[in-house]
Amino acid sequence: MRLDLKIDRAECEVQKGTLVIKFDKPVKILSSAVLNGGLCKARVIINHHVPKSFNHRNPPKILRDVADDLNLPDDTVGLMTAVEIQNVAIKTEKTKNMTVCTLVTAGLSYPATAGDETTESTKKGTINIILLIDRSLTEGCMVNCIQTAVEAKTVALRELDIRSRFSNSTASGSTSDAIMVASMGVDESIKYAGTGTEIGIIIGKTVKEATKEAIRKHDGTKPERSIIDRLRERGIRIDDMIDAGLELFIPSHKIESREKASKLLRKGLIRALSDINISSLILAALRLQEEGEVGSIPNMPKEDFLEDPISLIADESIGMAIANYIAGTWGFYNFLYFERKKPGMIKKLGPFLDDAIGALVAGTLSNIYTRSREK
Repeated sequence: MRLDLKIDRAECEVQKGTLVIKFDKPVKILSSAVLNGGLCKARVIINHHVPKSFNHRNPPKILRDVADDLNLPDDTVGLMTAVEIQNVAIKTEKTKNMTVCTLVTAGLSYPATAGDETTESTKKGTINIILLIDRSLTEGCMVNCIQTAVEAKTVALRELDIRSRFSNSTASGSTSDAIMVASMGVDESIKYAGTGTEIGIIIGKTVKEATKEAIRKHDGTKPERSIIDRLRERGIRIDDMIDAGLELFIPSHKIESREKASKLLRKGLIRALSDINISSLILAALRLQEEGEVGSIPNMPKEDFLEDPISLIADESIGMAIANYIAGTWGFYNFLYFERKKPGMIKKLGPFLDDAIGALVAGTLSNIYTRSREK
């Protein structure tokens, strides 16, 4: 299967689960590749699909064998990915001065934030970025290209709200990302590729777009996914909300059993979380929680925030808005009760989230009781 990269001097096809890019003559490549990584000249780039369970002591040998099987030369630079190769995203942009082609495969089984404690983990996830640029680049400029591309990748993950599997903070990448840049020109060398340069702007744009598309192709993640998904990614699940609500469950003549209450509460929570206004208020609580945890709320040091000081009432205000929106006065007073008791998983959440989720559960329970009385 041939792929049109829309850039001269390079041809691309998929062979036996391997993305193969061939150049008409050797080009300068700087990479963190498994095979022939570093700075070299090469005629071929490959990105080879391996199983998710792949665990080999000598990955370069595997790629060397792949290259031999495809009759590729020794100067082949090779990457590995567990992503199906057909899910590669390709973005090419041309100006009168240059063409930049970006190819990305993105597997997000184990997203991480730079600085997370991941050294004990054997689980891997990979975002592979390949930059093809039809200009001559100095070695320093190639480093600059990689810097700009990594910044753009991180922006894409932030805009998609991808969470680290290790710290639950905004992911900056995955656990085994790789990147390469190919300088394909023979003209006067470009020296800089930061975000304030023409080439840097193009790299930033194409990498961000290609990363988002690659993630969508691989696992369907979209920025507009449901708030239920966003909460689940943070370890906040509907089942846990139900358990918290049932801790304070009081049987009535219409809702006499915990089993019935559980079913009604699940249905009510899903209905509430499908409402754009509830979703917006919870997103506000999520964002404020993150701001507080890093000490970014003005005049509120991180240590003070984590103690949930009495001077902080914005969290209760969000909770009141959620509870009142769902169930009016009954929801408001039930929220005050939940806010004091903090049942189940609610007690483990931070200042903004415990009130937002507590209000969601309290308001939904109140709504259930109100509806049962009306029947």
